Amino acid sequence: MPSDQKPTRAPERGHRVAQVRKRAGLTQQQLAERVGVGRVAVARIEAGTVPSVALALRIARELGRPVEALFGGER
Repeated sequence: MPSDQKPTRAPERGHRVAQVRKRAGLTQQQLAERVGVGRVAVARIEAGTVPSVALALRIARELGRPVEALFGGER
């Protein structure tokens, strides 16, 4: 991403990730460790920062949900 471009935000999608993570019984730290990032990265995603495609796929796989269900525009 160019340095002058801000990350895309999608708070409703972040909220979905948080809900599914909590239902799975995972803390932000546990999910972060399982997908190979720091806890702050998970917190940012749950706050609405859109992750890379690779990270979105790892999170979806870990939570057992289709990536579209977590990060797509539709519920």
